[in-house]
Amino acid sequence: MRGKSFSRRLFWSIFLICSLSLNACSLFSKPKAVQYHDRVLKKKIVMTAMAVKLASQVQDVDDIAQGMPREILSRLDDSGSFLVRQSHNLLSLDLQQEAPSTRLVQQVAAEHDAQFVIAGEIRNAGVRVEPRFLGLWESRQRHIEIEFAIYDGVTGVRISRHHLYRPAGDDSKIGRDKPFGSVTFYATKFGQAIDSVMQESVAWIRQDLASYPMLAKIVQVKDQQIYLDAGASSNLTVGDVGLAVAAYEQLPAWGMKAQLSQPLAYGTAQASMGWVKVAQVQMPFSMLDAKEIASSELVQLKVGDYVRFDGKPVK
Repeated sequence: MRGKSFSRRLFWSIFLICSLSLNACSLFSKPKAVQYHDRVLKKKIVMTAMAVKLASQVQDVDDIAQGMPREILSRLDDSGSFLVRQSHNLLSLDLQQEAPSTRLVQQVAAEHDAQFVIAGEIRNAGVRVEPRFLGLWESRQRHIEIEFAIYDGVTGVRISRHHLYRPAGDDSKIGRDKPFGSVTFYATKFGQAIDSVMQESVAWIRQDLASYPMLAKIVQVKDQQIYLDAGASSNLTVGDVGLAVAAYEQLPAWGMKAQLSQPLAYGTAQASMGWVKVAQVQMPFSMLDAKEIASSELVQLKVGDYVRFDGKPVK
């Protein structure tokens, strides 16, 4: 008996020593470095409140105008590709307006420090009634129909537009006692329809913006140092290479409105300043060394210009 007891104690002692050794190795081992091609540079995006075309149709839904953008942004944030912001205001002051002006889009983007702006509308959340069996019976099915557009915050130009629709399966209500996005909310059939249309919205946004480079704005030029409004929170690291671009403010691109024969400003031409390298990174910002800019004699970089990061590896 003593021999068996001693063997057990010896076994557990060896097991404990091995466990402590493994834990110690894991505690003091270095984390695996993230390679450049594995990193996604996060683009800043802001979404405004959803305009509601018929408020009477969503009286049973808690805070849908703010709740839907909040949930979409949460899912975009979880994707690891975006830094998200939410605007509680509508993009357009006039809901009947076909599209917001480029100046208004630029203003929203500047106020929320965003590269892209998303604005949408809940067009319909009513019940569709369809007669069946020669009108002897009818089916009632609620549905959610939304439309949203993605805008470039720098130019104010619309990038894409989507019109999405989902049926709920029946005409049941959700109830304002179920907070938007909660477990009880998604347990309802109409909540599941809204969940589905939001998931498709996220997929479209990610697809539409995947090919666009991440832009970092120059926010300060001081003592041969150039400060950008993107840093570690955007997944930038020391050594990342970007293309500096500056605007020729005195040379706007002009066209002509066909209907009224009036001049139309399309935007401002940009000059490429050459490739620059990130010298220092903090969480909300990063710095460039002005000496790295080869063509600085052509156009002087200033606050409001941009550095474009296309994900090119450091040479």
